[in-house]
Amino acid sequence: MSDYEAVRIPLDPTPAQERMFRMYAGAARFAYNAALQHMKEQLEQRKAQVDAGVDRKDLVKVDNTVITLGYWWRANRDMLAPWWPEIASQVYNCAFDNLGKAAGNFLKSLSGKRQGGLVGFPRFKPRGAAKTFAYSTVTIPDAHGVKLPRIGRVHTLRNVERLVAGRTVKTTTVRCEAGRWYASILCETPRPSPAVNTSPEVWCVFGLDDYIALSDGTRIDNPRPYRQALDRLRKVSRDLSRKTHGSGRYMEQQRKVARIHARVKALRNTMLHEASKRLAEQYGTIHIQQVNLARGMKHHVLAQSLADAAFAEFTRQLEYKTVKTGASVHVHEPMIVERHVDGMVLARQLASGPSSDA
Repeated sequence: MSDYEAVRIPLDPTPAQERMFRMYAGAARFAYNAALQHMKEQLEQRKAQVDAGVDRKDLVKVDNTVITLGYWWRANRDMLAPWWPEIASQVYNCAFDNLGKAAGNFLKSLSGKRQGGLVGFPRFKPRGAAKTFAYSTVTIPDAHGVKLPRIGRVHTLRNVERLVAGRTVKTTTVRCEAGRWYASILCETPRPSPAVNTSPEVWCVFGLDDYIALSDGTRIDNPRPYRQALDRLRKVSRDLSRKTHGSGRYMEQQRKVARIHARVKALRNTMLHEASKRLAEQYGTIHIQQVNLARGMKHHVLAQSLADAAFAEFTRQLEYKTVKTGASVHVHEPMIVERHVDGMVLARQLASGPSSDA
C-alpha cells in the first residue's frame, strides 16, 4: 500500500521559459473551458431527449472522463485550436482529467456518496484565474533542476533530488502565485509498516493566545501571521482601490497585495509544519480537543482569528505525519467550557480524566 505526498518547489525560469509557462497555462485553461462547454451542450441535448421521451439507451452519452474528452479533443482540435501542436499533449490531458474529476465530485456529492458540503457543477475558468498547468511525467536531471516536456530543464531554488528522494513521481503541477512560479510534485511513497511508539501520551487544547496548550506544560505560541500583516494589507488594499481597474498601476498594486497574502500563507505553513512535526516525533498518543469552528466562524470578533489559526489544517498535517512515526491521533468532539479558561489547565483536566471517547 502506498501514500501520496506533494513536494512544493519554487522555480527560477528564464524569461523565455516564463513566457512558455504563461502560454501553457493559457492553453490548459482554453482546453478546460472548451471541454466544459462541450459537456454542457451534451447535457442540454440529453435533457431535450428526455423531455421528448427518447428511450434511455438511446440518450446521448456525456463525455465526462479524460478518455472520452480526449477522443473529442482529437476530433475537433484543428478547428478549435489550430495552435495545439505548440503545446505538450500532457497539458491537455491533465486539464481534461481535472474536469472529469470535478464532474465526478459533483455527481458523487449530489448522490450523497461524497463527504462534506455540496459540490457545485464545474465552472468556466476566467482569464484572470490562477495560471496553472500540469504534466503526468517529468524527469529530474540534477539536484537543482526539473525537466518539463517541450520546455526543457528549469532551474529550481531547492534541492529536488533530496526532497523527492528516489520516490515515484506521479504528476507535476506548475502554478504561478504572487508573481512566482512553483512546481508541486506528487510522489508515491510506500506506506511504512506500523511501528510501536512508546512515547508519552499528551492532550492538546487549541487556543488563540497560545496556539496549543499541552497537558505536560508545553505551550506553542500563536504567531497570528494575518493579524501581524493586517495594517500593511489595509494600506496596500486602499491604494489598490484608488487605481483604475485593469490599468498597469492597478496590476502592479494587485501584485503587492498578492505578495503580502503569499507571505502570510508561508509564515502560517511554516508554523503548522514545525508544530505538527514536533508533536508527531515527541509523543506516542495525541488527544486533540476539537474546536467548534462552525460556531466560532459566525462570531464577528473571533472569525478572523480562527481562520488565521487554521486548526483543521494543523490536525490534517498531524494525522499524516503520525503515520510515519507510529503515533496515534484521537480527535475529540468539541466541549462546552467556561470563557477565559486557561488552555493548560483544561488540557491537564482532560489528561487526568477518562479518555474513552477517543
